Amino acid sequence: MHSTYVLYNIVPFGFLILLVYIFIDVFLDYFRKEIKSNKKRIILYSFIFYLISLIQIKTGGFTLPQNPADNGRGFISTNDWFGIFDTMHFHISIFSYSALFYNFILFVPFGIFLLLLFNLKSNKKAISIVVLSCLVIHFAHLLLGRSGFTKGHFGNMDIFCSLFNVLGGVLGIFLVKYAVNYIHSYKLNTQTKIVD
Repeated sequence: MHSTYVLYNIVPFGFLILLVYIFIDVFLDYFRKEIKSNKKRIILYSFIFYLISLIQIKTGGFTLPQNPADNGRGFISTNDWFGIFDTMHFHISIFSYSALFYNFILFVPFGIFLLLLFNLKSNKKAISIVVLSCLVIHFAHLLLGRSGFTKGHFGNMDIFCSLFNVLGGVLGIFLVKYAVNYIHSYKLNTQTKIVD
């Protein structure tokens, strides 16, 4: 028996939940004694949207559990305004050099957000969080694929993709460290010019 399953995009639903969260968070500011910084708030909201998008891109969408008696399974995706995520999932899933590059670029924002949100001082701790996060995402994708909630595939290419995901996250960490050091040295230089 061959069945076709619909893969649902989680980005629109996640975006609606994020909008409700933003509304509640801003509304509750009127009752808080300590008001959150708008910069931190925008970084947090964009990080949540990035995570929703990352999950969609890495999994390709979610479906209802499949019939285990199926000999063959086909998947179709819903054609909505968020079709760019289907295209991105396709480009990171094929066996090519561009897929490795896309997997590398996909996790650079993760390293950036990690340092901006959590103020990690140790490089070892930040890199270990990136490695652990990449492993959790890939094992969750493997388990969800085996249980029938996503398109499941695991092979040699996924190992390389995981490695390039980690390298992208590490690059994001070092980009933030470099930018912070550059800004700090620029401020020191301008202060010494003012004093002179």
